[in-house]
Amino acid sequence: MLESIAFIPDGNRRYAKREGISLEESYKKGVNNFWSVLEWLSNYPSIKSCTFYAFSLKNFERSKNELSILMRIFEDELIKAVNTEFDSNKKVSVKFIGRVELFSSKLREEMKLLEEKTSVYSDRVVYLALGYDGQSEIIDASKKFARDVLEGVISIDSLTPQSFSKYLYSDAKFPDLIVRTSNEHRLSGFLTYQSSYSELAFLNKFWPEVSKDDIDRIVKDFEERERRFGK
Repeated sequence: MLESIAFIPDGNRRYAKREGISLEESYKKGVNNFWSVLEWLSNYPSIKSCTFYAFSLKNFERSKNELSILMRIFEDELIKAVNTEFDSNKKVSVKFIGRVELFSSKLREEMKLLEEKTSVYSDRVVYLALGYDGQSEIIDASKKFARDVLEGVISIDSLTPQSFSKYLYSDAKFPDLIVRTSNEHRLSGFLTYQSSYSELAFLNKFWPEVSKDDIDRIVKDFEERERRFGK
């Protein structure tokens, strides 16, 4: 049963180039598709957790112009979400994971407000990975664990894969399925610790053009797979 799904929404820049539109227009289409995907996933009650690779640590190395566009879109969408009543298909708890301290105080404040606003919803949770990198998450978790050992909170011998996972950025169920668009066949540092037994799906479409039929097909394909978890 598919309970947790994650997305690497790739291909916004290549979509802009192919369609002859601006980066800003392409990214806005991508954001609109994010909301659409959340709505389409609501047709599958078993899916309780969804994680999006919204902005990686590496993305901070992009051009000043592109970063300016992205930050402006982030701010506009956060403000809109904070001030909009969610309809029945968008009643999800929103949580931000990653090194969010690298973003402006204005953005962090809006993130906090959206988390607080949506905390009343418990049926579904969407995690937005911002300033995220899987290796960095493991390093940050290791530092937290080391501090707890030094302070006597936990014994080093008690460390297990299960106990270590509580030091990760989120308590989300490890993804049953990770979907990447734009036909790139790699995870690019996404959920490095959590993806050890995740099923993978790759779409030969750019993120802004993903459709409901694509989501339905991905879910159907997953449900037909046999998962053995290395056994």
